[in-house]
Amino acid sequence: PVAAWLTRICVTGEPDAARGCVAAAVGPARAHVACLLVAPAAAAALGTVATLLVTLLSDPVASDHRTRVPLAPACGAGLLAALACALLGTAVGALTSRPLLRSRGRAVLALLLATLLSLVATGSPAQAAVQGLVTGSRSGTVPLPLLPLAAAALVTAAALALAGALAARRSP
Repeated sequence: PVAAWLTRICVTGEPDAARGCVAAAVGPARAHVACLLVAPAAAAALGTVATLLVTLLSDPVASDHRTRVPLAPACGAGLLAALACALLGTAVGALTSRPLLRSRGRAVLALLLATLLSLVATGSPAQAAVQGLVTGSRSGTVPLPLLPLAAAALVTAAALALAGALAARRSP
């Protein structure tokens, strides 16, 4: 949800005149994708800080409070899961902002619904990454969410490409 909102803020926060100047200089697609790329960087930074804080403050044991969990791999798995969630949130934000949805009301409603679905729908990379961490916490294992991260990267790349292409076609 944080990455989706950050994406929306990055895309809609700039005045149209300033956006037009940047688009005239580098092209509307590059200008739009540059706005979109700020959000995953900020979301990944926030996720990194949160993961490091949880790693430092938590007791490295499973839910049974007896099975020890290796701290470095657990932190790595948390960082990868945070990155997968940041990427998927960026994709949601890119697909629910302008130029795809110009109406603010529809865009916010679509963003909220898509964010909820990305967190709870079976098959979602974010849901799979978080579910892997929860299952690992119960069993004392550390599964690396590499497949959810790869899927989130592919979905995000496709969403950014689509948003950039539409920005080039629908620029004012």
